[in-house]
Amino acid sequence: MRTAALFPLLLGVVVACSLSALADKRAEQQIRAEYDKTIRFTRQKNVDGLLRQMTPDFLYKTREGQILSKQAVELLMRQDFARIQEIKVRTTQIQQMQITGNTARVVTRERTVFTAPDAQGKLQRVDIRATTRDTWVKTPQGWKVKMTEVLDEQRFVDGKPQPNR
Repeated sequence: MRTAALFPLLLGVVVACSLSALADKRAEQQIRAEYDKTIRFTRQKNVDGLLRQMTPDFLYKTREGQILSKQAVELLMRQDFARIQEIKVRTTQIQQMQITGNTARVVTRERTVFTAPDAQGKLQRVDIRATTRDTWVKTPQGWKVKMTEVLDEQRFVDGKPQPNR
């Protein structure tokens, strides 16, 4: 008799766990789709598209620990994209994703290769490889990135490694 009484409770726990796993899987798919958009927006040099993926209070933390506001990031993106002649490669590989309710922490390896003129106007090939930790939050408009932290970054200009700034 006691076992029969516990069955509905156990079934409820199993169903709740299954629903939670489905919600996490759906969130993972949605976040992966946002990274696909980031790649597309970057290749198009679409600053407005990239900004729409960020929360209003978005912060960017450089490898050196400097913290930039969304407005500062926007200014830098507009300046950089104006200089860049062509984005040849833009990839993001998700290394780790941890979803807890309406928050996700994602570690990525990113690579961006582009051509841009140097100070003398000579075209250079720049290759940036970075490891980042992104914090995403679920909003009524979907998943938005709240913070990006650069954990590691390597820069190469015309194949030559550049010193860290």
